[in-house]
Amino acid sequence: MSSLPANPRSSPVPQYPVAAPVDGHPPAPNLHQRRLRALASARSRRGEVDALIFSDPHDIHYLTGMRHGISWLVLLEGACFAVSRHMLVDEVRAAAIDCEILLASARSTDRPELEQFVIAEVTRRGLACAGIDPAKLTAQSYLQLTAHALAAGIALAAFPDCLASLRAVKDPTELALTRHCVGIAEQAFRDLLTPGAAALLGRSERDLSDELEARMWALGADRQGFPETGIIVASGPNSANPHHSPSPRRVMAGEALLFDWGAEFAGYRSDSTRTIFLGSVPEFARHAYPIVEQALLRSAAALRPGAAMGDIDRASRNTITAAGYPEFHYGVGHGVGLAIHEAPWLRAHSSDLCATDMLTTIEPGIYLPGIGGIRIENIYRVTGDGCECLGELPTALETMIIA
Repeated sequence: MSSLPANPRSSPVPQYPVAAPVDGHPPAPNLHQRRLRALASARSRRGEVDALIFSDPHDIHYLTGMRHGISWLVLLEGACFAVSRHMLVDEVRAAAIDCEILLASARSTDRPELEQFVIAEVTRRGLACAGIDPAKLTAQSYLQLTAHALAAGIALAAFPDCLASLRAVKDPTELALTRHCVGIAEQAFRDLLTPGAAALLGRSERDLSDELEARMWALGADRQGFPETGIIVASGPNSANPHHSPSPRRVMAGEALLFDWGAEFAGYRSDSTRTIFLGSVPEFARHAYPIVEQALLRSAAALRPGAAMGDIDRASRNTITAAGYPEFHYGVGHGVGLAIHEAPWLRAHSSDLCATDMLTTIEPGIYLPGIGGIRIENIYRVTGDGCECLGELPTALETMIIA
């Protein structure tokens, strides 16, 4: 076949019942206020700290809707304050977020340590203990924050992944944005393949990666979904490297051609993988591909509320090893949202349980060094009694052969 089937949904731009946008994309009414209240409630139940301090851009975006402009966010009892730099403070104030906005310096030429500024504000408000997530701080920020806290007599307590459980369960706005990203990414992939194998043969992996990214831009993506690492296009033996970076190698007929790509819109992302074949399927893939597809389907069948994440991983892993192939050296799935990799984590030894409206990838693979690799990846939403795939791209081997 020369192209994949058209997407019957075509993923129109989501519509939201709001009066004013935040950072260019409108959220649901009071969305971020609800998130702040939920986090405050969780903090008060633990009762260990007077404040929570955030500097991770994804956490700040989740709680305020702002992707830029806020350097630090501090959640207090019944209130919060955000710290912004001089050049961005007008943008933050215009967004009218439900936080007190503090300017870290009076002039753009002033460069005080933001960590010192944050601790000074915590001290000024008479607080004694603040929670931080050390894993989300740079070494420099952690050292500065702890030094200033020590000098001020403020105790810092480790609150690792304090937002992870909230971010792992998606609300309707997040689900709509992710579906939109999936729709953009899948349509761009179809459009790339529509001209057929002749239009792909002889082109470099980098060229195909660039075109796929450009097609997502043209369909309305803010950018491709993996800005930290880039789209993966891996041909021939390169497809045996799960995290290959596109190279000048030119695509040839009769070999595996693996695409791992996604779109970003309003800060949310998608993540898909397909392995296609131009003209004919190599011998190794005729046996390996159906095993990977079976592994994907078995893990998806195990995905439901209350299921242990380790069981979902092992459903894929055991399928592949039982067929005589080496196991893949990563967890079979991960959450997708504001970050391309976030909770939940589907790992072999995890006893964490799935919950309704979690989003997770499932991406089993077989990798044979020097020969090639096969990976298939979809995003799934955990439903009340199972799961649903957010995408429409087929997975069957015959649909992956491009004539």
